[in-house]
Amino acid sequence: MNPKIRSFKLPPLADGYAGDLGSGEYIELLHFANIDEPIQADEARLEECKFTGSSLESLRNARLLQCEMEQIGAPSFNAAGAFFNDVRFNHSRFGSADFAAAELDGVVFENCKFGWLNLRQARVRDVVFRNCQFEEIDLGGQVQRLSFVDSRTGVINSAGAQLRDVDLQGLDFAQVEGLDSLRGAKISSLQLSMLAEDLAGHLGIKLAR
Repeated sequence: MNPKIRSFKLPPLADGYAGDLGSGEYIELLHFANIDEPIQADEARLEECKFTGSSLESLRNARLLQCEMEQIGAPSFNAAGAFFNDVRFNHSRFGSADFAAAELDGVVFENCKFGWLNLRQARVRDVVFRNCQFEEIDLGGQVQRLSFVDSRTGVINSAGAQLRDVDLQGLDFAQVEGLDSLRGAKISSLQLSMLAEDLAGHLGIKLAR
């Protein structure tokens, strides 16, 4: 089953400034563009907001509803424990993106680059990665209706993951860790052939040479 992505359109937004952002703040209908200093908005609630051309450093335990993120990034992005509902990321870059124990529902990442994407203990539902690049993806959470399109990664780590309707066919990968936890994922016949030797070793099957 494909991810269910709900469309939305932001209303006219007022200009937002760095001083509007802060821990625990309630923020709505603002556009934050080209903020020079790294943004930290832990435990904030953001509704119908847009961030453009800024460094987004920390949204730990924040709540984001119907927000757009374009050309943002950070060497290290901390969104642990956050809640993302109907959020769009586009043309963004992160050295690491930590969504540990976060909840992502109806989220689209498009044309994004990640060093390390951490979804360990996260709850992920109806999420799409389109034309994205990763060095490593940690899928070790509860993941339902996730798909990759025209994307690639070095490593997928699925150890401890609970997968349901996860489509990996559009993700080129070099290595998979945690083969036991790939149940619930869909792969192509080509991907299966790439994994054949690892699967055989995992099952104790000896391959004739």
